[in-house]
Amino acid sequence: MKKFLLFILAGLFLLACSNNEPKPVEATTDSTAKKEPLNYPFTAKYSLNWQPGDEKNAVIVLNSIKKYMDGDIKGSFSDFGDSITFIADKFLFTGTKDSLVSVMTPMRAQVASMTFEPDTWLTAYYPDKQDTWVTVWGVQKWTLKNGKTDSFYIAEDVRLKDGKILEVDEKMRLFPAPKKK
Repeated sequence: MKKFLLFILAGLFLLACSNNEPKPVEATTDSTAKKEPLNYPFTAKYSLNWQPGDEKNAVIVLNSIKKYMDGDIKGSFSDFGDSITFIADKFLFTGTKDSLVSVMTPMRAQVASMTFEPDTWLTAYYPDKQDTWVTVWGVQKWTLKNGKTDSFYIAEDVRLKDGKILEVDEKMRLFPAPKKK
């Protein structure tokens, strides 16, 4: 009888364990934060009204970066809109996608290899602007065809609408030079 009872308990235990489906993780907010009006010392140029955006937009941006790193210039711009604004250090382009490809092709042709190691990214949707922004942070490294290597830390703010990239705002930070011995 004891063996039979032990057998039933073991069966019930296994049955109970097999029924444990993973439960979705619920998003939490800081419920201790008081909802008090804030008096910002500055006025934002852009909207402060944002919410998490569709991650499909992050995939579009990351695929564009990956294709550029791999040397596929036309592929990297395939999800760009017909007109684009591209802002970088000492660089401002506003014009058609085809013109930007013409500008970027010779720049990329000087590079033998290039990598990007993202730290993270964030997708934000601004309902009052009907824009989605994807910000990607990471380290970009490259080797020029002459053998010179370099790298910088980069933050890419990319604005999309209807699945098309319309603006790239690139900020970079150079790493300190190695100490001389």
